[in-house]
Amino acid sequence: MDFKTAAREVLLEVGHPLHYTDITEIALASGYLESAGRTPHNTMRARLSVDVRDNPESPFAQTAPGVYTLREGL
Repeated sequence: MDFKTAAREVLLEVGHPLHYTDITEIALASGYLESAGRTPHNTMRARLSVDVRDNPESPFAQTAPGVYTLREGL
């Protein structure tokens, strides 16, 4: 599963906004995400921030610095 899909699954499960580090930790622990990289938190941050910035149809919204939620939950 890619980073954005894993983030969506985590946010659907918890039902409230989370910091990207928490999203990453839960995704890794739940098996949604397998990362061979050394900085999966930074990759998650980059994927989510670019999607929110560049994609008007993004399912994500940023509620505070580094904190993301699903738009359908707003």
